[in-house]
Amino acid sequence: MAKRRLTDIAEQYDMSFEQVRDLAFNILDECALTGKGKNTWVNEVGQDLLDDNIEMLIKKPKVYRGRIRNIAPNPRFAFVHVKEKNGCVKMEIPRKYVRYMNRFNMVYLEEHQNEGGEETYVMVVPNIV
Repeated sequence: MAKRRLTDIAEQYDMSFEQVRDLAFNILDECALTGKGKNTWVNEVGQDLLDDNIEMLIKKPKVYRGRIRNIAPNPRFAFVHVKEKNGCVKMEIPRKYVRYMNRFNMVYLEEHQNEGGEETYVMVVPNIV
């Protein structure tokens, strides 16, 4: 792997050049960066560090798999037992799947963090290719 431009790294992660530049100058040593402005290059060691830190900034929702224990009184919600969470969580069901949900079905759900730190769970359809 050879040196790469910060602009190419920014395009790869769909971030602005300024965000990637600030991150690179805060994390990497001066020996890892060459050039200035939009012509800034990062060496191989710097690329590894930068990729790890960018991936930590880009938070992907965690996907769990669980079994439906009960359908709530409001049919848009169900209680799902998730082994990784050691208990049941309340999951929101998209409207088009409400009539297909029964007890003991296996479903996939995504965890989302709200602004208040509260966790919400939404059903997702797995991409099986």
